[in-house]
Amino acid sequence: MRTIAACFLSGLAIVVLGCAPREEATIPEKVTTALETCFAHHDPEGCAALYMEDAEITEPRATTVRGRAAILQYFKEQIVPDLLMFTDTQVNLVQGTLGVVEGTYRIRNLNTRTIVEDGEYLNVLRNRNGEWEVFRSFLIPRHASGAEVSVSPSAEPTQK
Repeated sequence: MRTIAACFLSGLAIVVLGCAPREEATIPEKVTTALETCFAHHDPEGCAALYMEDAEITEPRATTVRGRAAILQYFKEQIVPDLLMFTDTQVNLVQGTLGVVEGTYRIRNLNTRTIVEDGEYLNVLRNRNGEWEVFRSFLIPRHASGAEVSVSPSAEPTQK
């Protein structure tokens, strides 16, 4: 399933950038690390401000979060003082006013010194008036400590 999702995200990046005008560049590092920085400062408002008003955050087996107000609530629930997020950008492409940043993320519990979640991400950004904003975020967790696991084929996995 993870392979299918990764192929889908990579294909989506190619389609998105293939439709944009040809102007090669990359998104500045301060933009690609801004979410990590806001997370470290326990700033859900700052995190939400990185997203366009009509942005979406999508995770498999979770409800898609739509709109900046819902994204703010999402970050208020996700950001807690004992957690830090680390990202590793592996793809950073820009063509015209569209950009794609893809990589991996880890969320670490500072008290237990353990990784409580890790996975892959893909962000689609738009540049309006010289400012990059996230338009779509796709998160694919590989490991999340709150996940319930069942061997029953009829049971759907859930998040606590």
